[in-house]
Amino acid sequence: MAEVVGLLASISTLIETTTTVIAYVDAVKKAPPERAGFARQATGLLKLLTDLKYDIEEAKSHTGPWFTGLLGLQACGGALDQLRGHMERLAQKLEPSTGKVERIGKALIWPLERRDIEQTLAQVEHVKSLITIALQRDEL
Repeated sequence: MAEVVGLLASISTLIETTTTVIAYVDAVKKAPPERAGFARQATGLLKLLTDLKYDIEEAKSHTGPWFTGLLGLQACGGALDQLRGHMERLAQKLEPSTGKVERIGKALIWPLERRDIEQTLAQVEHVKSLITIALQRDEL
């Protein structure tokens, strides 16, 4: 049972962080075209994470290969853990500043480098693939 709680907590944290990043990305006025692509990918990830969370909550059993595979995603250094790290770094870079001048500047200037976005998008795609496979367990 502790494993289920830990997995659900990990997914919930990632959902919250992803939601925060999407809100920060939407708040930047003069962002490059990559912003829209990133927001779309993050929103797709958010849907998959939400589906996965509810599938775990509604599962009749938390044993077997399906659940063992999910625990691997959540393990320290696993795909969910790596993605959470990427998203937290982006949230930190995108977080509005407390000072008035810095807040205005951050709202107008895109603070991310292309490399930041590319690394995070690669991790998002990796996790989305793994979650999609996990969600298709009934068909296998």
